[in-house]
Amino acid sequence: MQSSLYGAKVLVRILLAATVVGALFLTLQFSSKLPTGAIEEPAEHSANATYENKLTSSENSYKCINPYAQPGFIWMETRNTVDNTTWVPFYSGLLDEQFAQLWDAKGVPVDKIIDDTRYFPNYFPPNDLLKSAPTQWFQLMRQYKSVADTVSTEKSPDRKEASTKTLQELEQQLYWLQNRSLLVVGDSVDETLVSHLCNSFDATLEYGQTNDTSIVSCNIREWNLTVTHWQFGCVGHHCSNVAGETLESIDQKWNQYFIPTSGSVVGQNGVSPDLIIFQFGLWGEQFFVNQYRQYVHWRRLDYTRTLNYKELVVYTQLLRRTVSILRDLYGHSVPILYRTVALKNTKEQDMPALNLDSAARYACRELDVEIMDFGWLMRGYYSFYSDDVNIDNGPLSALWANMAFWYLFRSQGGVEVRGDLVKMPDTDVTTVDGWNMCHDSFMRDLKIRS
Repeated sequence: MQSSLYGAKVLVRILLAATVVGALFLTLQFSSKLPTGAIEEPAEHSANATYENKLTSSENSYKCINPYAQPGFIWMETRNTVDNTTWVPFYSGLLDEQFAQLWDAKGVPVDKIIDDTRYFPNYFPPNDLLKSAPTQWFQLMRQYKSVADTVSTEKSPDRKEASTKTLQELEQQLYWLQNRSLLVVGDSVDETLVSHLCNSFDATLEYGQTNDTSIVSCNIREWNLTVTHWQFGCVGHHCSNVAGETLESIDQKWNQYFIPTSGSVVGQNGVSPDLIIFQFGLWGEQFFVNQYRQYVHWRRLDYTRTLNYKELVVYTQLLRRTVSILRDLYGHSVPILYRTVALKNTKEQDMPALNLDSAARYACRELDVEIMDFGWLMRGYYSFYSDDVNIDNGPLSALWANMAFWYLFRSQGGVEVRGDLVKMPDTDVTTVDGWNMCHDSFMRDLKIRS
């Protein structure tokens, strides 16, 4: 009897000890997942701010995750739409999905084809994947314009009231776009994407064109949002016959065209554009391909030759020079992205562009410049081009806009984690410190992946 009682007491003590250890373990695990903001004093906000810098309750708060650097796929609702196109990251769950039957024994799709036969059946991704996809800022902006136009013309009081409420809800999501400035430095691919963006909001394109370059800008009046493109490379009808950009020609364009107008693209912070996206891969490629053609006395351009080491050195010097000029103009802390090269729509190989893109990744890693991987994400989508290099208005141009505004949101201090808007920007941002919240983390990831 006594031994049984003793054994029961020992068992109770063991269970009690296990409970204490288990509780301590769970406490430590929970505390490690708390957002850093949870142990800090509440942030003070400007009395002039229309909307507060809202934080949501999320275990992922302040974790720096770039959805466009994650494995995933481009999902588009239809082939021709500019809405409901997004990059869907594979955060989790893909390998856990059950086998989905697409065809029956006769090879007939088991579900009805609802759109283009090339997307049969046009499944929506699971809700948890779509919810964790990055915010479709471009779609929200288009929705805002559509609703605003409806409010201005609606005669029915009830419908106008409902539309006004929707408009106010959208304003609470898009307020941070007010008075911002986006500068895109590149080639005709970038100019075309900027044009698609401006045209989507009926914003007038203003051209300042010369024989050597072009400057295109528009103002999206709903937010006084300025979008500007500075073009490196040839402009005109004889572009295929020119060699491309050199250090001397780039310096000449900066001094003659871009630097004199650099003050016109200063944004909300009063110092610099709120975000700069740049690249000149295709014109760099054109330079080396033309030089080689002249050297071997060929008539045809050869895009199947890999570039040699010295050519890559020249290209990285062009890239370094561009970054240096931008930082001299706007300060070292200006948010800068290198947009990866979009390959040409051609039956031939495009080896020089791949070589330059790889060299650019290395250069950006060393120059502390983040990468916007748009060119990599849409490789192979050549049927969405309007010609051999330019992207048509549609899903890919919408993806570019969503990416650009995701980075612009981040540059204003916004934080999004797996589709969760963890932190919204302040309306009175006067510095570019918001970019640095995740910059070091993303650069570490780039150094691992490069």
